[in-house]
Amino acid sequence: MLGRYALKEVLVPYLVGVFLFVALLTFDLLSSLSGVLLSRGVGVEAIGRLILLRLPWTLSLALPLGLVFAILVGLARLIRHSELKAAYAAGVPPWALLKPLGLLALGVSLLNLANLAELRPRALEAYDAHLARLLYGEGGLSGVLRQQLYAPPGLGVYYAEEVRPEVGQNRLFGVRVVDPQGRVYSGAEGVWDAEGWHFRGYVLEGGRLKPFQGTLPFPAQFRPKESLGSRDPYDTSTLGELWERGKVESGARFALARRLADALGGFFLAWVAAALGLSFREAAWAFLSIVLLIFGYYVLWTFSAQLARYDVNPLWAFLPNGALAALALGLTWRLR
Repeated sequence: MLGRYALKEVLVPYLVGVFLFVALLTFDLLSSLSGVLLSRGVGVEAIGRLILLRLPWTLSLALPLGLVFAILVGLARLIRHSELKAAYAAGVPPWALLKPLGLLALGVSLLNLANLAELRPRALEAYDAHLARLLYGEGGLSGVLRQQLYAPPGLGVYYAEEVRPEVGQNRLFGVRVVDPQGRVYSGAEGVWDAEGWHFRGYVLEGGRLKPFQGTLPFPAQFRPKESLGSRDPYDTSTLGELWERGKVESGARFALARRLADALGGFFLAWVAAALGLSFREAAWAFLSIVLLIFGYYVLWTFSAQLARYDVNPLWAFLPNGALAALALGLTWRLR
């Protein structure tokens, strides 16, 4: 009964917190694009569509951060009215309040995982296309990627000066491949499909240059793409696409792990927030904890990305979650 009461105190601040974070992030988007959009005479309808297509990205941040805000604000109200003190004095253990909040956090994390897996990347791709039309006209961006390098495990190094994504295949230009035996292949153009890289050119083997026409195995079939509206080149790839890209790109393996870690991070943030809120005796500490928790998570999140620049190990993506899990376990132990 008391757990349901605590949930009721959290749900309304949660809706308010999500709305506030969505509003702040949307305002930041519009302020960064306002000069360009106004200079091109973009109408309200086009701007509204930009905001709508950006909404899944905004919610991926607002859902977990709003929950931290809601839990600490809701528990602060219970502290301020001495309801937590009365519950503890009546013999109600803190675990009775922590459990329903943890289940709420788990539900929010699963919802965010579904958003991060499919909805956000597809919406970002549509956002990129819409923004490109507004900035560059109906033709938009060409979609051509330049200087693409892949390193399939055990198959050597694959390089193309240009990759032009097409339906069912990718066109290659300026192909260079070095296989594990040291043979160097080159070709002016080729095709990349489910079987591999097909091209005609030459192979340098044992110091001798020979004609070559055939297929070199390539274990991943995906449509290469970059994100116009994000600094992360993997943002418009779904989890399935990241899995395929991870077969030949170490950066994609880290991006896949980070996507999963981001969804799980909301659960650990909320767990720490709930354990902190239930241990406080003064409501003022709750508001300070909101700032410290969000700032601390952001610092660890950024630090793990910097470490990955030197050692692209997917496990670095879980560094913030590991730190939060350790803190949550320690705080929960104190609540016994």
